[in-house]
Amino acid sequence: MKSLLISAVIICLTAALFGQSRTTREPTDTIFRIDTKILPVNVTTVTPAYVSFTYPGKSEIYTIERKDVHKIIYKNGRVEELNKPAVIEISQESWEAVWLTEEKKDVANMYKLGEVESTSPPSARSPKAAKKGAIIKLQKKAANLKGSIILVTYKEKTGGYGEYPGYIIRGVVYGYEPPEEDTEIK
Repeated sequence: MKSLLISAVIICLTAALFGQSRTTREPTDTIFRIDTKILPVNVTTVTPAYVSFTYPGKSEIYTIERKDVHKIIYKNGRVEELNKPAVIEISQESWEAVWLTEEKKDVANMYKLGEVESTSPPSARSPKAAKKGAIIKLQKKAANLKGSIILVTYKEKTGGYGEYPGYIIRGVVYGYEPPEEDTEIK
């Protein structure tokens, strides 16, 4: 009886081991598109105008324009960066996402959200630190207004020989969304 039970267990284990299909995935190349889509493919050709590839297990060749490809990571580990991404994802509420411009064309078709002004912190010990501090304060004020771009209208360096440096900057905040009714400058 014992040997019959052991034989049955061995037969079941053998059938289970041989019954499983052993599918191994071949390594593929990976195309990272500018629009953040990721394609696991087999790259066949990279030219100055386009990238050709096939999907694993398929023979049909597809092509996309090279300008639409951010980078390709090949199955051997080599990385080829074709284009820099146009946009780096940063939270819109983050002050780091707010950028400054002096060109009116950059804010065309955007909503005016308000005006902001900033001065450098008194702790600035160099003209560069004064300018950077004033710009960061200005970006934070614009982020509070839910703005994306500041059109700089005025900037001035202060402080002379023997005085601590200062920096004053003013601008108009623009955003992609219309302003809320109760928005006020903080």
